[in-house]
Amino acid sequence: MDKDKKLEKKIISDFRESLSDQEYQLKCMWAIQVIESKISMIDQELKGNKDRVVVTQVTHRIKSAESIYRKLKRKNIKINLKEAKKRLNDIIGVRVTCLFQDDVYEIMQCLSMQGDLHILKVKDYIKEPKDTGYQSLHLIVEVPIYLTKKAQWVKVEIQLRTVAMDFWSVLDYQLLYKKEVSQAEEIATELKHYAEVIADMDQNMMKLRDRIQEI
Repeated sequence: MDKDKKLEKKIISDFRESLSDQEYQLKCMWAIQVIESKISMIDQELKGNKDRVVVTQVTHRIKSAESIYRKLKRKNIKINLKEAKKRLNDIIGVRVTCLFQDDVYEIMQCLSMQGDLHILKVKDYIKEPKDTGYQSLHLIVEVPIYLTKKAQWVKVEIQLRTVAMDFWSVLDYQLLYKKEVSQAEEIATELKHYAEVIADMDQNMMKLRDRIQEI
């Protein structure tokens, strides 16, 4: 193993040890619970108003030591955990899957009205998809975690998307993301085409829903 590989392995190992710290893990899980609780309450209210399912799934994750290291390296940010917590917005993530595209924006609007939640940044990859075709609405938010001595604001990335967008994203990740495959450019082009098909389907499903409601 060469010197660079040894150093990389040592840094990732140190990250992993720091991330496993009990207090840090508790902060992450408390932040996730705050977000998931808010989403659950919003979902219950919207479900009652619309008399239908709104949120189909809520999942969460805490970024691994390997992912944090590689993102810092890719963004040319100083490689240490303190800098990662300061500069990276997506170490803690919550993903919310909805039936319809307008539900995504309504949930964002409801979250923006929460007094104890700060929306720091919005990245709308639905109105402006990534070059790959990826679509999702990303919110970088801060939520307060109340410790014994003081309140601490913790950043969380919330991804809001439709079932169709999530289906595409999962397949894209499994088929191509971070993989070296032959004909990658051709496959990427085809995946982007399917993303456009899914975007059209999302629009058509909203129109069909509205048509059924008028009957």
